[in-house]
Amino acid sequence: MTITIPTYFHESSPKNDIVHYIDGNTIVLLNRKNETERSRINLTQHLIAFGIEGEKYFHSLEDDTVLYKNEAIFLKKGLFLTTEKVLESNNYKSILFFFDDNLLLDFFNRNGKYFMNLNSKKVSESYFKFKHGSNLEAYINSLLPYFENESLLTEPLFKVKFEELLLNLVLSDKEHIFKNFLINLNKKNSYSLSEFMKNNFTRNLRIQDFAYLNGMSVSSFKRNFEKAFYLTPAKWLKEKRIEKAEFLLQASDKNVSEVAMEVGFENPSHFIQVFKSYYGVTPKKYQKKFSY
Repeated sequence: MTITIPTYFHESSPKNDIVHYIDGNTIVLLNRKNETERSRINLTQHLIAFGIEGEKYFHSLEDDTVLYKNEAIFLKKGLFLTTEKVLESNNYKSILFFFDDNLLLDFFNRNGKYFMNLNSKKVSESYFKFKHGSNLEAYINSLLPYFENESLLTEPLFKVKFEELLLNLVLSDKEHIFKNFLINLNKKNSYSLSEFMKNNFTRNLRIQDFAYLNGMSVSSFKRNFEKAFYLTPAKWLKEKRIEKAEFLLQASDKNVSEVAMEVGFENPSHFIQVFKSYYGVTPKKYQKKFSY
């Protein structure tokens, strides 16, 4: 069986786990008293995990690695195998941060200037390890009080702590692997969202479908979309589809139903209603003006 996370922590997480859900991001204090068998994991968001007690084994396409106490690991969203080992403490404990690209991109936009002079190279690894250091250990210990008192971790405070986390990881990234990942993520996102939407707006997809295909939550997708297009996704999609429909009605012999399907409307009646709201006439009457 494959475990989809972070969904698992919202639906069937053991009672010993403490889960915070803040603006589409999930933060978990994982607490296990027994060792676990090897598990199949489907990560639908990126993950940063901190070791507190015990050991966590990760198995990726590239190789196997172990997360020890006071270490951190960044896993890109994707498929992994994991095993938890309980040591002399009779306990396995770790802190998990799940998040979408938008938080990383926001961090990069404000801080990338400090490491943009790197010789950027493509990062193919599915995970990055961060070894024990005094700064990282102090950061991990600073998180624990927020799980003892759930009301402390508000959305503004979460953003501050996440910013602190990423700064710690950048400073610990001696081989520049994580920095290069952020640089390439920024290049990919700046191209992919706008180009993807321009190339795919006629597909009969919902906004949540477009968000999923771009690896974002719906709220993250809407925020990034409005930064790129200065319109909401719903308004932009409607305008682009009607604009394409107008061209097809003028330049082709396709009937109204065919045009509706080609520009992404599943229901011709809805298409007629939307088109009339823009042009004051039905698509069929509009098309007649250009027929000879």
